[in-house]
Amino acid sequence: MHKTTANSAASSHKDHRRQQLIDATIKTISQYGLSNTTIAKVTEQADLSAGIVGFYFNSKARLLLGTLQWLNEELRRHTQTAFNDAATPMEKLIAVIDVYFAPTLCDQDKIAVWYAFSSESNARNEYTKICSEHYTWLHQSMLGQVQSLCRQAKIDAASAEAITRGLDGIIDGYWQDFLYQPDIFDRKQARQTCYRYLHTIFPQLTQPFRTVHKDLNETELSDCLPTWTYYDEEFLELEKRTVFKNNWLLVGHINDMPNPRDYLTLDAIDERVIVIRGNDKQIRAFHNVCRHRGAKLFDALSGQCGHALVCPFHGWTYQLDGKLIGVPAENTFTSLDKSANGLVPLELEIWMGFIFVRFVSDGQALAEQMKPLEAVFAAYRIENMLPLENSGFDEILPYNWKVIHDIDNEGYHVPVGHPALHQLYGKNYQDSDIAGIPVSYGYINEKPGKLWSVRHYQSLLPKFDHLPQDYQRLWQYGAIFPSMVIALYPDCIEFYMTIPVAADQTRLRGGVYALADNRRGMDAVRYLNRRINAITADEDEKYVRWLQDGMKSSVFPEPSLSSIEHGVRTFHHQLQAIIPVGKLKNHPGKGKVIQTNSQLIQAA
Repeated sequence: MHKTTANSAASSHKDHRRQQLIDATIKTISQYGLSNTTIAKVTEQADLSAGIVGFYFNSKARLLLGTLQWLNEELRRHTQTAFNDAATPMEKLIAVIDVYFAPTLCDQDKIAVWYAFSSESNARNEYTKICSEHYTWLHQSMLGQVQSLCRQAKIDAASAEAITRGLDGIIDGYWQDFLYQPDIFDRKQARQTCYRYLHTIFPQLTQPFRTVHKDLNETELSDCLPTWTYYDEEFLELEKRTVFKNNWLLVGHINDMPNPRDYLTLDAIDERVIVIRGNDKQIRAFHNVCRHRGAKLFDALSGQCGHALVCPFHGWTYQLDGKLIGVPAENTFTSLDKSANGLVPLELEIWMGFIFVRFVSDGQALAEQMKPLEAVFAAYRIENMLPLENSGFDEILPYNWKVIHDIDNEGYHVPVGHPALHQLYGKNYQDSDIAGIPVSYGYINEKPGKLWSVRHYQSLLPKFDHLPQDYQRLWQYGAIFPSMVIALYPDCIEFYMTIPVAADQTRLRGGVYALADNRRGMDAVRYLNRRINAITADEDEKYVRWLQDGMKSSVFPEPSLSSIEHGVRTFHHQLQAIIPVGKLKNHPGKGKVIQTNSQLIQAA
């Protein structure tokens, strides 16, 4: 591994530790106030030693300033993204309103801290500069959009300042309501008030938005995916078409097929894939479909073929590069052009040693999509890893694929629902993101676990020369949209991926990989790792079953999510952005899901 890559990776997880301290500082200020916040209280909240603050921030003053800077950057980043992703001035204002009342920013602790720094700004010049610059930037950004709307609506340009300050005041007022009365605060009502304010001033310009976002004056939209999306086959068809066929799916690892003529297969979303290594050692992907009558060329999950690919149905024969070279009784076919009937190739990308395919070539290359995590993954030398014996799995589970990820996308349940993991992590577990990509991580607790598998894993885990110091006792997880997680442990790595089969059936695929390591005790460490994860998987399957069964209940609630369950909401919003019919609380009617989705897209 290049030194620069190692440094970058180590830097990434120094950022994680730094973030732990910032998160703890936010909670401490919210609880005790700015003046009563001490390093001792922060480190107790973070479950870290007091000395670590000095390493990252040098002093309490720098810790407080760093926390304010982080809050300001978060506000600026989310607001700027909202502006950039929207097209028209009205859509930009609506997007900012949505951002400011989303749980990520509209969080009681964060709001309390922001106002605490604002009230202290007169006493500290550096606080004054940051707070005033943010308010000025936000006001000017919204003012520019309001001025454009005034020109379109033929409203006196001098009114733009007053209109913008009115919107500023509504947002600020609702933030204060949330701070002092969080139990009765209604996010949707807050957004609706802002929407109606704009609609009152610019009624014609808000009409296209009202067509899709009926919650301007009704309550027909759901913040999270409604329960009908978990059992409706039409919605599943939309997921297959627009979510899974357009995104990268993992087939395996380059060392699952190290030799010429080795192959892997994948059946997914009504498609069949074969990935094969040619005699030239190149890896290629094709539809696993014979060009004669559509039979499968290979039915096994993996194997090694002969020097050519022969269809077991009628014997059509292809080179390893997909070219059709043999047709039994060729003279009985009329005008058969063999050059036009080779196997149909698929888009393939190898990232960190993993082999991905995509059915519809649309959007970013995977390496570009995952670039923010490149340094994190590179430190593990995944491309050099080998599959651990008997670690692969490919099974059908009786659940909707989204329920599995609703459990997977939040760590709120870890302290209660996963005793082994909680003993392993202590209070260190965090759900976060790097440039919008979900990342979770936990540092291994120094306090010995009560469960023998945890306790022995903690004590036996050795050092690894290829890993930065901050990775030596770290478990971390990175997600690849829509349905894949790669777990990075010091001793091995694991992937798992869900693929919908039916509304109540999901294919779960995965495997474990590790670098060759003959040190005494390494087999035991990896066994203990897998045992802890097996316990966790059994617990999660129980919660998945309970959640899916609960959806049949007449009193199944709309999700009431805490701020530390933001991963669930983010996942739902990603799907709703692609499939807007998933915002509707009520089922559109049998046979109308796809049609309604098209209408919503056109209206937008």
